[in-house]
Amino acid sequence: MFSLARSARAIARIIPKRTYAAPAAAGSEELQLSLSSPSAAYYSNTVVKQVDVPTLAGTVGILANHVPTLGVLKPGVVQVTELDGTTQKLFVTSGTLSMNIDGTVQVLAEEAIKVEEIDEAKARSELDSANRKAAEGGSEVERAEAQIRAEVAEALVKAVTGQA
Repeated sequence: MFSLARSARAIARIIPKRTYAAPAAAGSEELQLSLSSPSAAYYSNTVVKQVDVPTLAGTVGILANHVPTLGVLKPGVVQVTELDGTTQKLFVTSGTLSMNIDGTVQVLAEEAIKVEEIDEAKARSELDSANRKAAEGGSEVERAEAQIRAEVAEALVKAVTGQA
């Protein structure tokens, strides 16, 4: 009969030790970003300085040579710092983050929109509607769907008002 500690040691011998990512191009300190949704590609292997991504575990700031990471996106703002220091902000609803061993990072969003394109009045209206629907009751599924709509709408309002 195996003990838990013995099993963990056996697995540790099989799995390679976790290390930092290798630069995307040998000898360089570049971070190559791909960020897209089903409707648009915002970055395609573009060299950037940094990307900050909202995940269920918190906001992850990624620079070149970041440790390989997987994450699940939560509604919020992805901020990309370009090489010249300018920033681009995109709102994402959900999706995945993958920082790869080769120094590339992919952000795949279910939906994404540039923050400056968000209509604040529509976002506030959606938030009010979703909160009303959640408070009304209904089935468990209807309440859960309304709560998800409210979470996304609240994140939209925060993004457009600069609170995100």
